[in-house]
Formats: sequence, C-alpha cells, structure tokens
Amino acid sequence: MQPSLLEELTPVPNPYPVVADISMQEVWSLCEKARDLAWDPAKIDFGDLVSADLPAEVRAAGAEWWSLRAWMEHGATPYGAERLRDAIFSHEPFEVKQHIVNFIAEELRHHEASFRVAQALGGYQASPRSDYFQSIIPRFHDEREERQMSFYAGLAVNTLFEQLSGELLQARYENARFASIKEACRLILRDEARHVQFGRIIMRRYFGELPDADKQLLGQKVSKKLRGSLLNGVYAVVNLPDDERARAGRARALAAEYGLGATHPDEEMGIIKRALDRIRADVAPWGVEIPEIPELDGAAVQH
Repeated sequence: MQPSLLEELTPVPNPYPVVADISMQEVWSLCEKARDLAWDPAKIDFGDLVSADLPAEVRAAGAEWWSLRAWMEHGATPYGAERLRDAIFSHEPFEVKQHIVNFIAEELRHHEASFRVAQALGGYQASPRSDYFQSIIPRFHDEREERQMSFYAGLAVNTLFEQLSGELLQARYENARFASIKEACRLILRDEARHVQFGRIIMRRYFGELPDADKQLLGQKVSKKLRGSLLNGVYAVVNLPDDERARAGRARALAAEYGLGATHPDEEMGIIKRALDRIRADVAPWGVEIPEIPELDGAAVQH
C-alpha cells in the first residue's frame, strides 16, 4: 500500500498547539506536592506480616483481599492512559496532563504496595480464582461509559469514585493492626486525597458550564457503575451471587477480624452510603443528581 494512502486511511491526531502555560495554579500546586511526596512501596518493611503467627486460612483470606485491591489499582492505569491521550490531543493545559501522568504513576504505585502486602501474607494472585470476579473487574473499567461524556465530566466521575474509595480505605487503615499495612494505607490515602482535591477543582471550574444532559448522564453513570460492578464484590459483596457472596464475605470478615486492613461485610454498606450522601451534597449545587440506588438508599442500610 502506498504510504500516502495509508496516511489518508489512518489519520493521526494533531498534537499542536502543545500548550505550555499554567492556567490552573491549584492543579499545578497538586502536581508539585506529588513530586515532593513521592514514595516507594519497596521500602516498606513487610517483615511483620511474613513472621506473624496467623492461621493459614487467614493468610489466604488476606492475600485474596489485597490481590483484589491490587487488581483494582492496576485497572486504573489504562483509564489514566486513555485520559492522558485525550488531554494531549484536545490541547488541555500542561498541569492537567501532568496531573494525569501523576495519577497513572500513583495508581501503579498503589498496585505495587497492594501486591507486596498480598505476597507477604500468603501469595499474590495474578488472576481471580473465581470466574465471577474475572468478569466483574473489567466491567468497572469499561471505557464506553466515560466516552459518552465530555472530557471533564468523565474526569469528574472518576474522582467521585476516588472519594468513595478513600472513605473505605480510611476504615481499612483504622482496621490495620500491622505497621506495614497501616503505612501502606496511610501513603495511598495521601495520594488519593490529591486525586479527590483535583476533582473538586474541576467541579468548581467546569460544572457550571456542563450542559444539563451531561449533568444527568454523569449522575446516571455513577449509579450504574456502583450497581454494576462496585457492589458486586469490589466495594461490597451485596450483589454477588449467593454462593460467592458467602465465600467472599467469609474471607473478607476473616481479614478484618485479624486486622489485615479490610472492612467487615456488615460495615461496608453503611460506609459507602455515608460517602455517597456526602458526594450527593457536593454535586447538588451544580445541578447533578445521582439517582436512587436501592441497595444503598433502602431502609436496611445502617448509618
């Protein structure tokens, strides 16, 4: 095939102009903090987990739990790569591109910290042992959801889930009895706080300009992702099939009972509900409404 014909068939996005100006100083300040507060998971001493006197069943439960966390953190990196490409070819400000690069590096760092915890407990699982989980994790990172929204609306959806994740991680930090797990949770929380802060900046700057259709779609996507994947074993076990809910719930309860940085299944829904209420309050002034989620908004959820 003639090279000129190939170029016509496969258009390459135009990267120019490559914007170098800083237009959002608050975002740039987050980028500077990310540089100053970078950390290395390999430097955390997980010897306390290796030498801990834990039953084999507990080690297996902890390894499964932290493997799940590692899969989710890893799944955020292709999401970030897609957003980075969008930012480059839509000529977004430099600091937005830098923040997304930091996000990718930090999510991969969280992935590493998580698989190191799993390895120290009983062995990291590279793939879910349950067929059900093998289909659930990719569903959360389905890019078709974000592609239906504008660039900044898609970023906003992600940061709202970062806020939910942070609420759960705080509870898991408080559950941790081992210094290594507590330190890993503390450092991940510090990174996640910057991701949430970025989302708040984006909301203040762009939500007032979002079309009503985008606002409605944003709320719908939050609800859909919660019900379709995150309540199916990722954030909570409530929507799992009966047999898998019993098995995963038992493993998660064991990890929580022994202080392995986990949340008990009976507590997860209340934590998520309270976090969702705060998110609804945050986005309401901008005309964004997150539809009712029966599993969370029903009377059975304990506050």
